[in-house]
Amino acid sequence: MTTVTAVTVCDRLRTVTEAFPLSGEFIRAAAEKNRRNAEQSVSGLYALLMLVQRAGLDSDALEIVREKGGRPIFKGEGMPHFSIAHSYGLAVCALSDCPVGTDTELLRVKPNAVSLAERYFSRGEAEQVGRAKDPSTEFFRVWTRKEALIKRAGKGVDGRPDSFDTTAESFSEYRASAFGGEYIISVTGESEFVVTDESVLAR
Repeated sequence: MTTVTAVTVCDRLRTVTEAFPLSGEFIRAAAEKNRRNAEQSVSGLYALLMLVQRAGLDSDALEIVREKGGRPIFKGEGMPHFSIAHSYGLAVCALSDCPVGTDTELLRVKPNAVSLAERYFSRGEAEQVGRAKDPSTEFFRVWTRKEALIKRAGKGVDGRPDSFDTTAESFSEYRASAFGGEYIISVTGESEFVVTDESVLAR
């Protein structure tokens, strides 16, 4: 089972550090690495905390580390998988009992959406963008799906983004509203969006 939630970015460093006491070094490193976007990084972990608590897991016993490829994971065998994404003040997290990937983007007008798709997407994906009534939204739909697949794999893609195709894969899609804008969220496989007092979901 995969659950997903999204929160707006704000200062949650103390809350997250106290909730994941074994992961203090990881949290500090994440905030230090992205000084300009420290709140964004920490808010992604806060979204993870929300899902961990909902699943009845003990955050005190969970330690977050990085794999060789840089993907954050819970240390230990048989641990749940998670994926975190950020975009323009929104933080998203997916928690699952199997490998999972998620990504989000603020929907906005992209005048060169079709030409970019033809350059960087597979032929099938580019045709999908070219046929769409709203090429900009379709571009970001394909883009977030590609990013989600990369995150699920836990490593970068060899070569260009057009070296793999998303059209045959299964995804869940959600929309979130924040700061006067709308965001698209893509998650590999089937999932359920968790609505809490702090989560944002477009109705």
